Amino acid sequence: MEQVRAEFAEAIFDAIRQCHEFGYHPTKWEAMNRAQHPVEASIKLVQSPEFQDGFRKLLREGREHLTVESIMLRPEFAALFNGELLQAARWRLQAAPR
Repeated sequence: MEQVRAEFAEAIFDAIRQCHEFGYHPTKWEAMNRAQHPVEASIKLVQSPEFQDGFRKLLREGREHLTVESIMLRPEFAALFNGELLQAARWRLQAAPR
């Protein structure tokens, strides 16, 4: 499972890099990932009752694949999260205002 956690972290940092490439700098998200492992930071975000500005920006920009939620839902990472968290990630992607 540690290998999958490491691969998830790599996917998150790659998404952050891609955000920088198109001019979006998710500074709060970067700080959260420095403070704790990306798995735990992702859980915290998905459990949040609010849609973060950065999340909505990525959706508006057509870059849903760079969201934490989309990365969590990739088959190779699903084992890191329980069913409730995966359901919350799906719901957030569908319900978020664009």
